[in-house]
Amino acid sequence: MKSNPKNNPEKSLAQANDMLLDEAEALIWAMLDESIEPANAKRLEGLLQENEQVRQRYLSCVQMHADLNQHFAELPNMPSSPVLGSLGDLQPGTTSLPPVPE
Repeated sequence: MKSNPKNNPEKSLAQANDMLLDEAEALIWAMLDESIEPANAKRLEGLLQENEQVRQRYLSCVQMHADLNQHFAELPNMPSSPVLGSLGDLQPGTTSLPPVPE
């Protein structure tokens, strides 16, 4: 028999917290990808001010973003683009991008 979340407030609180962190992470990545809407930026700002776990998630995402930027900047022949945008252009079995049309 499944437990009713109303009967288990700890589980309900944990699920709400997970949903909040998922929302925050989506907003963080939208910000890092420079595609966040102004209303969402305001929402993210509020979440960051109110919640320590959101601040920790923010730091983790920013660190990963910086690490990915550094990694892909060090690869030869990698054009500058959004974080992982050019990876979809890689052909299976190759390590280089196709030539860019002029």
